[in-house]
Amino acid sequence: MDMNDPQIWTLIGVFAAAILGGFTVVITSLSRVIRAEVGGLRAEIGGLRGEVGSEIGGLRGEVGSEIGGLRSEVGAQIGGLRAEMLGEIGGLRGEIGGLRGEVAGLHARFDGLEKRMDHLDRDVQAITDRLWRGDRGA
Repeated sequence: MDMNDPQIWTLIGVFAAAILGGFTVVITSLSRVIRAEVGGLRAEIGGLRGEVGSEIGGLRGEVGSEIGGLRSEVGAQIGGLRAEMLGEIGGLRGEIGGLRGEVAGLHARFDGLEKRMDHLDRDVQAITDRLWRGDRGA
């Protein structure tokens, strides 16, 4: 057979059309499979996103409640310390008041001693004057 025969060209055309048709069917079905798989992946990712979101929400709630509990505990302890400190400060103020009273008593004693020293100084001066005058006149 010669290549110029129309039957050969018809067979070549039919064979080419069959191959192109087969390629079209394969590519179309592959495209559909890929679309279906991508859709499935989107659904799975959406489900995982929801699960992760709910887990994060749960953790957020747990952490929030723990922080709230710690805040109340710390607040209570600070309140207790504040009460203790105020009590101690009140006691110290009382002790300082007592010390002020004692210091005032010491001031009064020193004033009394000062007066006595003034009288003693006057008496010693008088004795000294008598002795010196007495020695001069003799």
